Amino acid sequence: MKINLLSNNRVLLALRMVMGGVFILASVDKIINPSMFAMILKEYKLIPDILVPLVAVTLPWIEFFTGVFVLADIFTQSSALIMIGLNLVYIAGIVINLVWGLVHECGCFTIFGLNEPIGGFSIARDIVFILLSLPLLFYGTNEFTFRKKEKI
Repeated sequence: MKINLLSNNRVLLALRMVMGGVFILASVDKIINPSMFAMILKEYKLIPDILVPLVAVTLPWIEFFTGVFVLADIFTQSSALIMIGLNLVYIAGIVINLVWGLVHECGCFTIFGLNEPIGGFSIARDIVFILLSLPLLFYGTNEFTFRKKEKI
């Protein structure tokens, strides 16, 4: 019998805690200060100016609730797919800006004062986040159920 480490419930729980926490932490400062996030979004020059306020207000909440759902093990597969999709979009935005010669603040984790410029580290970090989300996509649950606690 072949056992897959990535499908182990404890491993999935650890991945849910890490990725849920990452997305919640990434969203908090953007939710608190959407005007600052809007300024960062404008620096990317990828979103029409008329849509920047809408994206600046909605994207952090998508990150927040995706993180909450993953932590709570609610629609984990769908949330992991959203996480992967967002990270792919983030990587594409960073790469396009680097190709254009634009170097500016990433806007990823401003809550801790981590205002690093876009670059290889940002891309590598997002790739790691994608890799950490893949087991949640493949082995997580996509259910919304209240489970009875088993007696020990």
